[in-house]
Amino acid sequence: MLELYHWEPNAAAARVLITLKEKGVQFQSRYVDVLRFEQHEPAFLELNETGETPVLVRDGEAFTESSFICEYLDEAFPGAALMPEAPYDRWKARNWQKYVDDHLAAAVSALAWRAYGEAQMQGRNGAEAAVARIPFRPRRDEWTQALKGYPDDQLAKDRGRVEMTLGLVEAELEASDWLAGPSFSLADIAIFAFMNYLPRLTPDLVSAAPRTLAWLQRVSARPAVKAALALARTPDPYAVVAPGPEHIRWG
Repeated sequence: MLELYHWEPNAAAARVLITLKEKGVQFQSRYVDVLRFEQHEPAFLELNETGETPVLVRDGEAFTESSFICEYLDEAFPGAALMPEAPYDRWKARNWQKYVDDHLAAAVSALAWRAYGEAQMQGRNGAEAAVARIPFRPRRDEWTQALKGYPDDQLAKDRGRVEMTLGLVEAELEASDWLAGPSFSLADIAIFAFMNYLPRLTPDLVSAAPRTLAWLQRVSARPAVKAALALARTPDPYAVVAPGPEHIRWG
């Protein structure tokens, strides 16, 4: 039996949960409350010393990094293929996944933190002390910055990155219903996992991208996606957020 250590089904956790549901793979859900810093407790750090979720465990082996976990699940288990068959489409799928990892994840996470995170941490006594005890410095620094609040100029750049991403997705969907060839793939899962925040975070930008909005609705309607999002313990997994990865320095 597989075990998946995860928080709410949004962002990186959503990628893996949707992949598991699309593949029809049975697994044991191990919920990690990242807003209570359970991911930095010793038991979890034995699985991933960086204190980042999600983590997949199979036969005692821990797998990290959501992009790689999703590709592993697709290759290791039967069920619907989630990597395209054609070499060019496979390149596109990996290119979209890298784009999420390098750019979109940090941008959306920062915008969502301004919208939801700052309020959700108010009144949580001991948050600063808990952050100070995070052993992995990059995560400690990211949480420290999040508690301070992201500067407006950074958020303006993040909004620009989101607007650019919407343009890229809109152009791709002009020729196909999906992002990497004729079928739903890991590319769609990766982009959806973060872009599903946007209809409420940046409604003006999404309304100017009708193909993208229709695509979001198509993905949301998939039974596997519904099943993954139903694992939420909060009323709405896309109304909560944790600090994302560090921004790659760009422009």
